[in-house]
Amino acid sequence: MAGMSVSLMVSFGLGWLLAAAPSQAKRIIPCTPDSADWESAREELTAFDARMEALADDGEVVAAQTGILSLLGHRCFQIAREEEGLEALTQNEEGPAPALALKTWWRDGGKAYFTSHLELGGPGAQTIVIPPDVRDVLSREASPKHRLASLLCPMKVGDCGAETEAWRARAEKSFRPENRRPGTFDEDAHTPPDCMKEARKQPSLHRYKTWRACLALSPGARHVLPVLPLGRIRAPTDGWLVIRGRRGHYAFCDQLDAYHLATGTTYRSSSCSNLALKSDGKVDVAGTDAARQSGVRVGRVSPERIRELLWMLLLDPEVKDRVQVEAVRVPVPKGLRVEWPATDEGSEGGIAGGVFGGSTAQTTLSWKWFPPGGAEPMSGDFRFPYSWAPGEDHANVLMTEAEATLQDGCPALPVPVRELDFTRGPGVNRVDAPEGVSKVQDARVDALLTWKPAAGCVPGKNGG
Repeated sequence: MAGMSVSLMVSFGLGWLLAAAPSQAKRIIPCTPDSADWESAREELTAFDARMEALADDGEVVAAQTGILSLLGHRCFQIAREEEGLEALTQNEEGPAPALALKTWWRDGGKAYFTSHLELGGPGAQTIVIPPDVRDVLSREASPKHRLASLLCPMKVGDCGAETEAWRARAEKSFRPENRRPGTFDEDAHTPPDCMKEARKQPSLHRYKTWRACLALSPGARHVLPVLPLGRIRAPTDGWLVIRGRRGHYAFCDQLDAYHLATGTTYRSSSCSNLALKSDGKVDVAGTDAARQSGVRVGRVSPERIRELLWMLLLDPEVKDRVQVEAVRVPVPKGLRVEWPATDEGSEGGIAGGVFGGSTAQTTLSWKWFPPGGAEPMSGDFRFPYSWAPGEDHANVLMTEAEATLQDGCPALPVPVRELDFTRGPGVNRVDAPEGVSKVQDARVDALLTWKPAAGCVPGKNGG
């Protein structure tokens, strides 16, 4: 076994435990408090908790994974072994979970989860704990080949990325249901289900398992939220961010914005109009184009605001939509016995799906960041002016705030000619633009390339 990988060895260990440990009894029940088994389980849990407290964020995870496997192999945690899919703690297609992920899981509810199983055998009312999900981690060590590798901080973070911690807190606050903008999320998804209704349909021995599985599969019961990955990501501080696309529906602007992250220098080229409609309701292209008002605006926005916007655009693909970030405690309904069938050919379950919506009032904007020094550009797109994707919707808010800081003036830098040549505007719904918008978008670039500063303004010399 000398050449066997750590993750494969741990996976093998979990499989062996699950295959070898089941009781021969017809049902599994919690340990009785103060029994010999209960005392040994408590001692093992206390010892493991001390090891987790001492584990460094960039520490070796094999001992921690082995400890979790050992706990799951104990008689008093037999129901835990059966009821929860804890594979993410001990095995992963991309390798072992980083120490930071394990420590966070243990701190935010893993410890409470195991502790609760030692309380389920006591008298009186019982409460179960649904443990949090194992969080993704972005760091130099865990993600060396990630597209954002140049911005990732190490596990021993120090001051790296400290400037973005307030941005992270603001983003994750905006992701919470109570802070989402109206119409950008499914309110019904956060309604807890009636899991006892499902449990009553089952034979007595299977009722607790059915109730427990219903809770585990329901986003409403588990209080799931969109979250960013663990680990700090530094702020992008230089280069050009170019955003292109149509904004608006009946009243709209075909627009190109170029922002310089270091100075806030801004170039905006826009062509605005209102959709002219024919008697049959179709768009009158000639009439719409005849009413266009086009121009170029230059000046400066807040560099801080535009950096935060780009930071969110870069991290938007990393936002996980439904993650339980802390332990959830649920009282066991009166009359429901905590027991688990020792042999079972399947489990009740379901698929927790999502609802996604769209509107003709939404358009797609493309963005492209050109880092300094000729580094590989990064790009993407997002829906405007709102989105059901929480990262995209927060980016819309940040873009609006950044644009509100625009002050006209002589630009600190010349037009980024090279960068503009490597951008493309996204398409528009054919109902709104039957002939497309490629010519209009090209004209927005041409307007910037031929733009002439006002008398006395020399971009890059006396601008800013």
